[in-house]
Amino acid sequence: MIERRERKDGAITYRVRYRTPDGGFRSRSFRRRGDAVVYEREMEAQKRRGDWVDPQRGRVTLAMVWEEYERSGMTHLRVTTQNGYRYAWKHIEPTLGRWPVAKIEHADVAEWVANLSKTAGTDTVRRAHGVLCRLLDHACRTRRVPVNVARGVRLPKRAPARERILTMAQVHALADGMSSEGDVVLALAYLGLRWSELAALRCEDVNLDRRRVHVVQRATEVEGRIDVDQPKSRAGHRYVPIPGRIATLLESRMAGKPADALVFASPQGDFLRSRNWRRRSGFDSTAEALGIVVTPHDLRRTFGSLARMAGADLRFIQKAMGHESITTTARIYAHLYDDELDTVAAALDGLHVDSEGY
Repeated sequence: MIERRERKDGAITYRVRYRTPDGGFRSRSFRRRGDAVVYEREMEAQKRRGDWVDPQRGRVTLAMVWEEYERSGMTHLRVTTQNGYRYAWKHIEPTLGRWPVAKIEHADVAEWVANLSKTAGTDTVRRAHGVLCRLLDHACRTRRVPVNVARGVRLPKRAPARERILTMAQVHALADGMSSEGDVVLALAYLGLRWSELAALRCEDVNLDRRRVHVVQRATEVEGRIDVDQPKSRAGHRYVPIPGRIATLLESRMAGKPADALVFASPQGDFLRSRNWRRRSGFDSTAEALGIVVTPHDLRRTFGSLARMAGADLRFIQKAMGHESITTTARIYAHLYDDELDTVAAALDGLHVDSEGY
C-alpha cells in the first residue's frame, strides 16, 4: 500500500509499505507519488517472479562481499588464480570498496572502467572487471542484489597479439650461444610445453621408447615459492610427441636419475625458476646479442609455428599445446594459414565452367 504522509516541515511524502515473502514488512518513502507507484509495482513483480531481494541485505559494502568471497568463494581455485584475484581487487577497492552493493549501478561501473583505463593496461582493466563481475555474481547468489550491474559494460579492446615467433635458425642460434642449458630452449621450442610444465617434468613422465612426454603436473612460482599442481584444464593433461633430436638431449638429461627426479632441475636439484634460469643460463644476454626479443613463453608459441611448417593442422597443434578450445589455437596461429589463401585462390582459378555456365 501507499501512504500519504506529511512531515513536520510540511513536506508531503509517499511511503510504500509491503509484505515480504517471509511474512515481514518493509517500507520506503518517496517525494513523488509516481515514484512510489513504480516502486510498489516493481516489488510486487519481483515477489511474483521469485527474485525479490531484501533491500536491507544490499546495504553491505562491496568490501564486505569481497571478504566473504575470499573466505568461501575462492577456496577451490588455484593459488595462482587466487593471487590474481587479489591483485585485481586492489584496482577495485579504492573506488568501489566502500559502496553498498545495492547502490552500485551500471553507470558507476562504466565510469570506473573508463577511469581505470587511463592509468592501467587493457589486460589489467579486463581482469579487474572480471573479478568485479564475480563479486556481484556472488552478491546475486547470496540475495543481496537482484542483478549484476557490471555485466554488459564496454571494455577496452585488446591489442593484437605480439609476434615473437622465432625461426628454426633463431632457435638453434639462441641455444648454441648460451653458456649453459641451451637444451632447455630446444625442449621448449620442440615440445611446446609451458614453462611451468617443463619445470615440473619428471623422468617417469618421459617415455623415450614411445617418444612421448606425458604432461601431468605444473610447477608455478607464486610469491617466491613453487606451487605444484595438476594442469589447469583437462586438455592440459596430454601426451606430446618427442622429435628425435630432443629425444637425445632428454636421454642425456635423464641419465643416472631415479624415476621421480626432475628432468630439468636447478644446480641444487630443485625446481627451475624462470628469472633465475634466464640470468644463470645466459638466455637474456644471448638473445640481446642476437637482436632477438623473446621470452621462454614465446618459445612455446614458436612450437606452433614449427609444427605448422612441418605440416600439422590446427587440431594437432591444439592437442599438443593443451588448449582447451580450438578457438584459442585458431586465434593465436591463424596467421600461419595465410599462405593457404593464395593456394585456394589458385585452385578456384583452375575450376572449369561447363557449357551451361555453371
